[in-house]
Amino acid sequence: MSKKLHLPWTIIALSVLLLPLQQPNARENNSSVQAAEINSRIVGGDATTIDKAKYLVYLRINGKFICGGSLVSPKFVITAAHCIDGVNPSKVTVVGGATRLSEPGVRRSVTKIIKPQNYNKPKPYHMDVAVLKLASDMKGDNIETIPLCEANWKFGDYIDVYGWGQLAENNKAQVQQMRKVRVPLVLRSKCVEAYRQRETITDSMFCAGDLAKGKDSCYGDSGGPAIFQNQLCGIVSWGLRCASTKYPGVYTSIKSVRNFIDRAMKL
Repeated sequence: MSKKLHLPWTIIALSVLLLPLQQPNARENNSSVQAAEINSRIVGGDATTIDKAKYLVYLRINGKFICGGSLVSPKFVITAAHCIDGVNPSKVTVVGGATRLSEPGVRRSVTKIIKPQNYNKPKPYHMDVAVLKLASDMKGDNIETIPLCEANWKFGDYIDVYGWGQLAENNKAQVQQMRKVRVPLVLRSKCVEAYRQRETITDSMFCAGDLAKGKDSCYGDSGGPAIFQNQLCGIVSWGLRCASTKYPGVYTSIKSVRNFIDRAMKL
């Protein structure tokens, strides 16, 4: 996952002991972030439909698909900061209630983008989270909110990741239908060791991926949800390669950024 800024990982499924990249890649398809190669998608997963994850939304910038996101209240969406870094809110549209990118869904403009002041400080993708405030409540068919993480997990637990990311690292074809992948959490110490010569796994990150079976998030999945016990517990962030046998996917831990999210939703 080269800076899967995500490496945006377009939605593939991914304890707080786990963490995140060749040069790290963000997992989104077309971010304004140029510091790293951007890539994210769900690899090794299955096609699914929006009624299975009604909180899933995606972002368009100037009409072009860029990243996933999660509806946590009728007026607020959680995504990855690298997806919208340097982007004017007026350029962003959030789409909910859609299984395929070709469907109109329910669309809302964005009035405010809030990122942590310490995003990318001291290391790339640290605090990779952003809160988007919508112009009006997102309501309609196949649209629901998801609660923020309160659950406790352990090494080996599985998370579900959703998105419209690439199906393989070298497959650049646009994925139209949302997909899901279920992947196990990776021991933090193993993740830190895997990335030791590449990047730093900070306390805002955890890692997940089935390295043996080739399941992971990938380019285009960035910003999308990592779900555990029906709660939003992670955000697809970055990684080296996609579905690599060596590098697990890296996610932003919702628990680690919860205070920021709570403050941002009061603005």
